[in-house]
Amino acid sequence: IRAKIDRLADFENSKVKAFASANIGPFAVHGLRVIDGEKGMFVAMPSTSYQKDGKTEYQETFHPVSGEARKALNDAVIEAYEQKLAEEQTEDEALDEEQPEDQSFTQTM
Repeated sequence: IRAKIDRLADFENSKVKAFASANIGPFAVHGLRVIDGEKGMFVAMPSTSYQKDGKTEYQETFHPVSGEARKALNDAVIEAYEQKLAEEQTEDEALDEEQPEDQSFTQTM
């Protein structure tokens, strides 16, 4: 399984932290979401929503068929997420180093 973080999510007060894709053999899965849940980080499967009896229901459009497969996918996506966060932090630190410190401008005569 090869996972890739498509984009980090920076929605205020959201549990969704990133959107991801994964290649599993000859298949690609898009729309995976990295969620910061009550029990820690996990990967939510892509799903569609529909109305039933006035309530919104969700149905996964892709899901692993065994616990072992779910764990492998979850581990790959979470690892990619952690790598992406580390890359972003390194980039931010590099930008901070490039910017000159705030200097006061004084005029002398």
